[in-house]
Amino acid sequence: MSDIPPLSLPADSGQTGPADDDTAATRRIRRIVSAGAFGTVVEFFDFSVYAFLATTMAQVFFARGDPTLALLYTFGISGVSFVVRPLGGILLGHLGDRYGRRPALTVSVAGMAFASTAIGLVPSYATIGVTAPILLFVFRCVQALSAGGELGGAASYVAEVAPDNQRGRLTSMMNFGTVAGTTLGSASVAVLHVTMSHDALLSWGWRLPFLVSFPLGVITLILRRRLDESQQFERLEKSGSVSRVPALDALRSSPRSVLNVCGLSLASFMTYYLTFTYLPTYFQRQGLMSAAAAAWSTTAALTLAAFAIPFWGRMSDRVGRRPLLIAVCAAILLVAYPAFLVMSHSAAATVMAQIVLGQLSALYVSVILATNCEQFPARVRTSGFNLGYNLAAILAGGTAPYLATWLIASTSDAKAPAWMLIVAAAISLATVYRLKETANRPLMVT
Repeated sequence: MSDIPPLSLPADSGQTGPADDDTAATRRIRRIVSAGAFGTVVEFFDFSVYAFLATTMAQVFFARGDPTLALLYTFGISGVSFVVRPLGGILLGHLGDRYGRRPALTVSVAGMAFASTAIGLVPSYATIGVTAPILLFVFRCVQALSAGGELGGAASYVAEVAPDNQRGRLTSMMNFGTVAGTTLGSASVAVLHVTMSHDALLSWGWRLPFLVSFPLGVITLILRRRLDESQQFERLEKSGSVSRVPALDALRSSPRSVLNVCGLSLASFMTYYLTFTYLPTYFQRQGLMSAAAAAWSTTAALTLAAFAIPFWGRMSDRVGRRPLLIAVCAAILLVAYPAFLVMSHSAAATVMAQIVLGQLSALYVSVILATNCEQFPARVRTSGFNLGYNLAAILAGGTAPYLATWLIASTSDAKAPAWMLIVAAAISLATVYRLKETANRPLMVT
């Protein structure tokens, strides 16, 4: 997060004139952005490792037999866990809008660290039978509850302290954290495949990335507990305008905004989860590359995507959110099918196709958080964001790997996942056309 330059002060800063106040406000914003982004790194490292180890987890937690069925069960646990994400969004959104942004972010990372560490300690199916996948499901749901409130809380926090003309760039750093965390997850799995035998990986090696979650979670808790509360939220408290039931208030006062966030987020989730969490499994299942090569290809695509995110976040402040969102939805419509088509030609073509899809995902996620935050007033911002965002997560996030696996098995067409991208992009494009431009405008307060 060292690339954050000196900032012009937002209205939130409370600055009254002296240069040292200017410096103090800049440091405060830098701390908030850094702590928020580091937290999303940890959360999405924890959450993504499961997907990168899907073929291994299928062998560890389910009876040996039909590998496709075991993989479907593994993806099914992940997909069903996404159904509880809106509940996490409601609970943590309530905490963030009722008691403050900082407590919500602290709870979300604590829940993720606990659940990830617990997954790393669950015995295998061979040891405790059907209890193993049941425990896996329970802890995956706790992960989903935590993830359901992370981005909405972190993005709202940063959006409220950012200057209006830099909100896109600074909130994009939260999704820089998600991509960086996913990159670390992919890289760690790649290292495991290279350094361990297949038997060692199945026996105990798969547990290591999950167990790393505990110390990372402790570091994040320390960073976030030191942050100041959002001054916009503090003003709401002082004026007595804090919502008692923010999720219901968001549905009553801003139902269209909740639906807009859902529609906008469909293509974002579908592109992200198919490109970065499903394609490593797809490459192996289609015989396009080995597990290690698939992990390295995904790591490369994620790394390049991470570098692109701050650029596109800055561009959204200059040219607006709508032009970039329209452009990326149109690009997905045009590129999705050819990308899957060329994957069967060569390993190099496969890697390039994943990188191209990864760049489209980077453009999308760099703009989506600021756009979502700008749809709601402060009193229901976190809850409204979480409701729409996590509804899209159910429809196009956790279900994407399962649906893609099922579609290929049902149609015998390896290019079937491309149609999932096309449908999601079409819905998101229709949603963008209904939106007004929100860049460089003050956030709504009430």
